[in-house]
Amino acid sequence: MSEKTKGYIYILLSAICFSIGGLLIKINTWSGVSINGGRSIFAFFVMLCFLKAIKHKIVFNKQVVFGALVNTGMSTTFVVANKLTAAANVIILQFTMPIYIVLMLWIFWKKKPKKAEVLTCAAAFVGILFFFYESLSRGGMAGNLLAILSGVLYAIVFLIKKIPGSDFESSALFSFLLNFVISLPFIAQESDFSSVNLVSVVLLGVAQIGLAYIFLGLGLRTVPPVGAALLSMLEPVLSPIIVAVFYGETIGLFGIIGACIVLLSATIYNVMGARAVQATDEPS
Repeated sequence: MSEKTKGYIYILLSAICFSIGGLLIKINTWSGVSINGGRSIFAFFVMLCFLKAIKHKIVFNKQVVFGALVNTGMSTTFVVANKLTAAANVIILQFTMPIYIVLMLWIFWKKKPKKAEVLTCAAAFVGILFFFYESLSRGGMAGNLLAILSGVLYAIVFLIKKIPGSDFESSALFSFLLNFVISLPFIAQESDFSSVNLVSVVLLGVAQIGLAYIFLGLGLRTVPPVGAALLSMLEPVLSPIIVAVFYGETIGLFGIIGACIVLLSATIYNVMGARAVQATDEPS
């Protein structure tokens, strides 16, 4: 198996890990900030053990701090947005991030987007709109704006490896610690420490962001940012499917159509176009 193929598998595993968050957050009664901080401390130890196991040096410099702040801002704006507007709105707006990646590569790295990238981003976004058609609302402008900001920050996460002197894993490690520190006052106000809440927080930390960031970092070593972002758009499709299966929420016809569009567009791009993209100056 080639390193490139392994990279795509890692990105897929990352999307699957991220996608279980919808169900686990739904069954947890804590506030969004408390959940984000609680899961982050477990993710911190998972990442730390991983870095020690592979003998990866933990880096601390201004680029790593920047990456940590971006990660923290992304996760915080996402959970807060979920409290201010419909969850479907948040997911739709955050997963416009492939568009921001294309724009940032164009503006900051002078990489003009290819026609295939533009068309695939547009098709995938249309698919997500179909998937959440029935629940998309106009309300919660503040939450919608935060979700857009979360999407912009998420795009930067996918580009961290392009920044000279950066270290993706170290940035994730310090962001987990920062998330936990920020959440301490909120966790102290929680009163329900039932087994369901505690187990869901542990699973969120270990699998949903701990392993997800490890897989994402490994995948971004060989998969171009645009391809990785499009493949990661499986998350907003898988997440509500998991919720539907295990929590009883139904998926309508538009959801099924949207899921097919997202899956098909991401698959076509990565199978037919990734080699051409990787032949340019995309990072490994």
